[in-house]
Amino acid sequence: MTISTRIPEVAVHESEKVLFNHVCATLSELDMEVVLNVPPGGNWMNLPDTTIAKSSRLTQIKNSGGRTTYYGRLNSEMPSYTVNTYFNRPGNGTFIHPTQNRLISMREAARLQSFPDHYRFRGSLSSMYKQIGNAVPPLLARAIGEKIPKGLCVDLFCGAGGLSEGLTQAGHKTILSSDSNQNMCETFQFNNPDTKVIQSDFNKQEEVDILLENIESELSGRTLQLLTGGPPCQGFSTAGKWNPNDVRNSLLFKTIELVNELEPEYILLENVPGIQSMKKGKLLDSFLLSLGAKGYTTQTYLLKAEQFGVPQRRRRVFIVANRNSTRIDDPEVRLAPIARGKTRYDAYIEGNGYPNPVTVSEAISDLPAISSGEGQDIDEYDTDWITSDYQRLMRGIIALNEFFLKRTEQG
Repeated sequence: MTISTRIPEVAVHESEKVLFNHVCATLSELDMEVVLNVPPGGNWMNLPDTTIAKSSRLTQIKNSGGRTTYYGRLNSEMPSYTVNTYFNRPGNGTFIHPTQNRLISMREAARLQSFPDHYRFRGSLSSMYKQIGNAVPPLLARAIGEKIPKGLCVDLFCGAGGLSEGLTQAGHKTILSSDSNQNMCETFQFNNPDTKVIQSDFNKQEEVDILLENIESELSGRTLQLLTGGPPCQGFSTAGKWNPNDVRNSLLFKTIELVNELEPEYILLENVPGIQSMKKGKLLDSFLLSLGAKGYTTQTYLLKAEQFGVPQRRRRVFIVANRNSTRIDDPEVRLAPIARGKTRYDAYIEGNGYPNPVTVSEAISDLPAISSGEGQDIDEYDTDWITSDYQRLMRGIIALNEFFLKRTEQG
């Protein structure tokens, strides 16, 4: 992979015409053959038998009828499929660029996640893929954060900071965040210099104790309005091996310990839809009962990201709890959802009077063309390249309310 830096670091914060992390993974010879044979909106089913025969995995997928998202190329005129941590490889999702013969870049994936362009990812390349793929889309977090009274916030399992970014946009103030991964802490700290960031392993009690001491120090006697976070979801997710005994599942319940100590007014937790069916629903029920025993009223939402401005068909569960028994208003749906047909080709926009969701083209068509394995970690950007209001939103040229107003006017 070729990565170069064209703009000196000292100039990065002095210029608005900067693009971060526009780098894509290198394709092998066989992967490039796959890419060249997959049309927009297509997948492994479009591959010729001669190509499939060269790969034991492709042969297995064909024989077993694998997911139609595998080896997929994005459709410019629809929101993307879920961006996961494997968008550096074509075989684990729909990550082929809609018009160029390469995988999407990290910045393009970040755009599909609704991270603003000023948000820069740090650390190793492998970590940055995980940071982006595991993140909570900021616009989705913002939508639910706008319904929670504003105040001081602590973000557990913060990852790269998508949840906090959305909450900050909604008016909350994150005073401390924590994650077990050093690279994710580095990214969070870089983008949130005024927030205290603590690297902490929640499986080690001594580190949890130190974390609690730091939180109490930052609060300085003030009330914690919101305790939030996205406990690791691998044990709940269908994207990997389903393991009910995964130790990471226990981290969901580890938050109860911090609730006991900190007594926040509100709690907001995010996870994948699989949490609702884990152990036939008993795991989530048990967690909600634990919060209820502490005096919290709980609400659970299954949200579709594309309805809140995210150009991606991503489904996520949010748990909201509060101590005053006042019901939190539902997040305000702004755009139409994508309805699933019998096959991926039958998916359609279910209008219901709402404007259309943001498409892949609207999200990334302004970004410079690059070749497989190339790109710039810091590059120049020209606003003359902008072709959509979503791009203006990501560049910070228009506000979210203006974006939705324009969207509604356009129909």
